[in-house]
Amino acid sequence: MSVRALCQRRNRIETQWDSFMSGKQPTAADVVNRDIMESWQRSTRRLTQQTTLAPVADEYLTRHQWRDSPLYRATLAERDNMDQLVHEGEMVAAIADSAGHLLWTSASSFMRLKAESVNFRAGGIWDESSVGTNAVGLSLELRRPVTVFSSEHFLSTVHDWVCYAAPIIHPRTHECLGVLDMSTTWEHYTPMGQAAVAGIANSIAARLPVETPRAELEIHALGQSRVIYRGKSLSVSLRQLEILCLLVLNPQGLSLNQLHAALYGDSPVSTSTLKAELSRLRALLAGNIGSRPYRLLVPVFADFVEIWTALHARDNDQAMRLYRGSLAIQSVAPELEEWRRCIDALMERSLEHCDDTSLLIGKLHKGMAGSAPVRERLMDMLN
Repeated sequence: MSVRALCQRRNRIETQWDSFMSGKQPTAADVVNRDIMESWQRSTRRLTQQTTLAPVADEYLTRHQWRDSPLYRATLAERDNMDQLVHEGEMVAAIADSAGHLLWTSASSFMRLKAESVNFRAGGIWDESSVGTNAVGLSLELRRPVTVFSSEHFLSTVHDWVCYAAPIIHPRTHECLGVLDMSTTWEHYTPMGQAAVAGIANSIAARLPVETPRAELEIHALGQSRVIYRGKSLSVSLRQLEILCLLVLNPQGLSLNQLHAALYGDSPVSTSTLKAELSRLRALLAGNIGSRPYRLLVPVFADFVEIWTALHARDNDQAMRLYRGSLAIQSVAPELEEWRRCIDALMERSLEHCDDTSLLIGKLHKGMAGSAPVRERLMDMLN
């Protein structure tokens, strides 16, 4: 694409961005695609127009997190390739964790000052809730490769950029561990950029360490939910996740009516609907759900059980390490809502006894529920 064509594209998007930021609905749907428009809409709910650059985490802590991250070793084989692209293409490359915090960057002399001026450097926080529409945040949101060109960025301070990003997804667990981003100025845009970045991200993912299964069935329901059965990630609905959590929390088993009450409360949902959900879930687990009473028939690891055990053992540091967010945050199942409130309340109380500064800062940056108590505990420790 010629510079003239890119300039025309940039101007068209800028017009739509100006219209959107002034409170008007953009009129040219073919100029701003749906993913960008929806991101703009989310961004206006999270940010003000006064935001101009990314917040920054502690530099020492960031270096520590990078060295401890599974992404560190996985990227070593691709580092020379990325550095070559950075310097030949006048780019800045970055590896972010699953919360959008940049752990590592490499910049050409052309891009270094530009990147530092907006905190696109190690420690910069580039999730969508912190800086609005950008490639790192959008790739995390959509879990796929994206390109954000010029004024598609929510912040005007990066309208001179084009950014390509792709998620780094563990091939076994399908957990998104982070994002690879490569950025340059808009006139250097190439349609091959997104594919190139996606290819490198896939190569990094292929080198991630193989995790040893903790049990035949693994249920992770704190923060980002995932279910792993016999080493393979299962695609489960929210309702199926809720059923699994309830069966874990009631190992003695539940009758149909007990499970219905725990799952739906007073909602007018028939027991036949629940039976259908159980049937589909039983098929996913190769028949390993018993009936009369309903119960799991395989060894289970559940992160919410592990954290509950740590909290009751007053192992506050271990509880902080395990915590990734609230239990099944989207669930309105009565029993799970009660467990969620209990875990979150005990987590806040455990802050009073947590003496690990790096853990507290890490949880604060990851948006742990009750961030005000985290800040207060940090201030008590640092004063």
